[in-house]
Amino acid sequence: MMAQFGNEEDYNKQLINRFKHSPEPEIIIVVDKLLTGFDAPRNAVLYLCKTLREHSLLQAIARVNRLHEGKEFGYIVDYANILGELDQALNLYEEFEGYDEKDIEGTLTSIRSEIDQLPQDYSHLCDLFKQIKNKNDEEAYELFLADEAIREEFYQRLTAYAKTLAIALSSECFFIATPKEKIDMYRRELKKFETLRSSVRLRYAEKINYWEYEPKIKNCWIHRSGQTMLFS
Repeated sequence: MMAQFGNEEDYNKQLINRFKHSPEPEIIIVVDKLLTGFDAPRNAVLYLCKTLREHSLLQAIARVNRLHEGKEFGYIVDYANILGELDQALNLYEEFEGYDEKDIEGTLTSIRSEIDQLPQDYSHLCDLFKQIKNKNDEEAYELFLADEAIREEFYQRLTAYAKTLAIALSSECFFIATPKEKIDMYRRELKKFETLRSSVRLRYAEKINYWEYEPKIKNCWIHRSGQTMLFS
């Protein structure tokens, strides 16, 4: 590394810059580094493997608490069993100058509480279509979603369900506590409703499926001013 980068400072600087802006490296392992002055909003997972307390713990959590496009949550994997220290750390935070309770509101949510939300989000989604008697009638679903307000409600409920299911599927405890048949059902239902969303968006002209027109475009010859042009 020294032959490639010259010195440790340049090595650290380039490595951190690649972590922030490039696909690789995907993970950095550090000891007593990058707790302050390190801002990488795309960083989504923090693995805690050593004891941290008070300010250091809050600073560590803040590393994955930045907003970024496509990032729903920051995930904390606590191998050191130290998140019980969080209450004390948050109490100390109140002593900081300029403290605002909203700054730390909802700082930490247990993944179990998100998993417990899954059946409710699924039922909430299905309840929207409770008046449809034949659950295999795709046309009935699409006609029911002709109303724009109902479609928007469908999109919101589906997004909530998909997000909660994604969180559940990222957790080992979900697979331990949930029968495989039920997990498969959740996945099938997600695929079904996502297919429905794509269908109604096309049906009610919310988006254009360009792939549908690709073969026609490739064979579209335009004769103009004595010239022939092929669009492909």
